[in-house]
Amino acid sequence: MRFIVYRGLKDLVLIYPVYTLFFEAAGLPLHQVSLLLALWSLPVVILEVPSGVLADRWSRKSMILLSCLLKAVCFLFWAINPSFLFFAFGFLCWGVSEAFSSGAEEALLFESLKSQGKEGRFEQVYGRAMAASSGAVALSSFSGGYLAHVLGYRVVVQFSMLCSLLAFVVALGFRDVNLHKQNQPSFAIVEEAFKHLVKKRDVFVFAALLVIPISLADMLDEYDALVAVSYQVPLAFVGIWVGGRYLLQAFGAVLAEQVSSRILNAGRAICLVAGFFLLASKIIPSVAGLVFYFLFYLLLSAASVIQENRIQLSIEEQGRATVQSLISHATNLHALLVFSALAMLASVSAVVVSLAVYCIVSCVVIGWLLPGKQRLR
Repeated sequence: MRFIVYRGLKDLVLIYPVYTLFFEAAGLPLHQVSLLLALWSLPVVILEVPSGVLADRWSRKSMILLSCLLKAVCFLFWAINPSFLFFAFGFLCWGVSEAFSSGAEEALLFESLKSQGKEGRFEQVYGRAMAASSGAVALSSFSGGYLAHVLGYRVVVQFSMLCSLLAFVVALGFRDVNLHKQNQPSFAIVEEAFKHLVKKRDVFVFAALLVIPISLADMLDEYDALVAVSYQVPLAFVGIWVGGRYLLQAFGAVLAEQVSSRILNAGRAICLVAGFFLLASKIIPSVAGLVFYFLFYLLLSAASVIQENRIQLSIEEQGRATVQSLISHATNLHALLVFSALAMLASVSAVVVSLAVYCIVSCVVIGWLLPGKQRLR
């Protein structure tokens, strides 16, 4: 329950839906806004794997606490002085925060449950935590713009900082569990984690599903407002569109446990169906197509929880946070390649169709990587 509350508070960032408007109101030109977004991703890419190693060697709880504080510092910078320099310092802190929590959260949750003999509940607890996270983003999408209009951007930034500090307070109550604390050199930890991901075909497939088809939901999210406009959604209702989609993702995360217990090889099957649903959203006109578009997000949210559970169950004595960080790092690099390819497309419809076809093809190819007797599992 504590972890679920923590994830909800951590992602209750009310400034999130309007921070680019905050930058614009502060007088920043478009090229500086783009540079700020790039600055956020820089520490995430550079520190993703080292932070996972540090969590396995030192303390997962401490990494999570530092992550909360760094995110609060980001919003403190923004509240003190809304200028390019302070926005940049803030985004760097936010990027480091994301890197520090990535891998450490999943590892701490799984081993906390395992220490009590309850590792079988990971999928349920993690799914509810992801639902709390998506619900918090939905709440931010619904209310952030309105609060910024009524109270001003700085007040909304201060609320966001308060939520990060509350997440820190909740995380103070975590037990710092590390059942297989890593004492070997950092390179050896990374090497062992890498071998775990690539040597066994089933584990490789679990990771590949997270890195390729499941990650496409986050990539399409970047175009979501443009998709809404293509359906002639008025600008005033785009926040409701985005918030409603996140609520569906929350529902998908909660459903994950039920789906995985009823469908053989659920993660891959769900990803494949999601790809066809996304393709159908462009083939079928009007409202019916819109239903398939939202179901794409719901299904991949469920698949993400299912595959995360299978990855965690596969890990034995390897650095658990490092394994997760390697997957996250691969996902980030994959996103760079996909966005580079999508930059050549001329319309949002072409983007949606391309991602749908890529999702379907990648699921088929990944499925054939399994030994024949496991394809029907």
